Amino acid sequence: MLNHRRMRVFLSSTLNRLVLAYAIGLLFAFVVIGGLSLAAFDQLVERDTRQTVLTDHKGLLEELRVSGRAGLAKAIDNRVQEDTHREAVYLLVDPGGSVRSGHLSDLPASLLHRQGWVRFPWNDEGDYVLAYVETLPGGGQLVTGHSTGEQQHLRELFLRLGLVILCLLALLTLGLGWLLRRAVDRALKAPLDTVDRVTAGHLDERAPERAGDDAFARLGRTLNRMLDRIRDLVGGIQASTDAIAHDLRTPLMRLKTRLEQARLAAPDEHVSREIDGALNEADQLITTFNSLLRLARIEGTTSAPMAAVDLADVATDALELWQAVAEASGRMIQAHVEPARIAGDRDLLFQLISNLLDNAIKYTEAGGRITLSVREEKDAALLSVYDDGPGIATEQHERVFDRFVRLESHRGTPGTGLGLSVVRAIAIRHGAEVRLSSAAPGLRVEVRFPAKH
Repeated sequence: MLNHRRMRVFLSSTLNRLVLAYAIGLLFAFVVIGGLSLAAFDQLVERDTRQTVLTDHKGLLEELRVSGRAGLAKAIDNRVQEDTHREAVYLLVDPGGSVRSGHLSDLPASLLHRQGWVRFPWNDEGDYVLAYVETLPGGGQLVTGHSTGEQQHLRELFLRLGLVILCLLALLTLGLGWLLRRAVDRALKAPLDTVDRVTAGHLDERAPERAGDDAFARLGRTLNRMLDRIRDLVGGIQASTDAIAHDLRTPLMRLKTRLEQARLAAPDEHVSREIDGALNEADQLITTFNSLLRLARIEGTTSAPMAAVDLADVATDALELWQAVAEASGRMIQAHVEPARIAGDRDLLFQLISNLLDNAIKYTEAGGRITLSVREEKDAALLSVYDDGPGIATEQHERVFDRFVRLESHRGTPGTGLGLSVVRAIAIRHGAEVRLSSAAPGLRVEVRFPAKH
């Protein structure tokens, strides 16, 4: 079962499938070429054997013409005794069907009443004889043949050599396929890493460009042009939003001031309540615009924070502020804080933790529990905030980081829809990664910072 699962994981990779298909195709081509070569070898050996047999057969017929049947029998007996003819097979058959001279004492059944080329078994090792049979004048037969023992041994050697070469070729193909896969992985790693960083919000990241005009060089250039266009579009949207927020903030403050003055001069309680409602709406608008401006300042600052900060101290300060808010609304915050040093901006980190705790308090039912955790891991500092509220569906985890996004289930809660946008902007500023996951029940938000050693 484990091997089957590993095979499925291996085959799930497109590069692995391409390498495997390449290896199988190459090995199949070698098998086909080897099979054709073996067939050509067999044909060549049989043609040479037939030529040797016919030449030897004509010599014996000449001996019969010169010396008669007795001379032919003596010549065959002499050849049987010679080592130079150890692969040759001779039979002289009398008109009655008995063997007069040659290698066999009994005539093979396959030679009875045959003419021309025949094959018959020669020994228990699987060798056979390719022979030419001719009826002699006055009766009887002359059989001249050649055993295939040497050819069979040579053929077996050829097959073993082919199998060894096939195994070596398989290893070489797998090695070259592995190197090819690594080369493609290395060529694609930088563009893919760039896309991941841009997806995380680093819009100024660009892929390294290669010289030349091949597909990988074009990929880097095309990707960078696309990222430039995305940055311009996103920058234009952000600039417009920030300009609107900045321009409207002042009129809203004037509106709020006039509403407060009207509240003081209100003639009756009904008018006062209506003005209070208008003031609340104005406060909500001002809060939204302040959040937009704060987000613009965070995203507009590209310099990396350099100060050494203990994330545990920042978390403790934020906890002191939000613990009272949570208790007043019937929630409780637990903390598991360990020292964890990072390079960062203390005020921005306080804002990040405050936004996470604010969200957790909003979306946790009264009597619920919220946990704040800070711990140091290998090469990272991990900040976690998780609650036992309703949580967020997995398919919505990325969407909630967008500006003004509020899920249908959260429409009735106060807020601007910018809290997590600010969290992600601050995390990007610190080179951190924000990840949402289920706390079963509830939501877990993890922010992983690079550790400062």
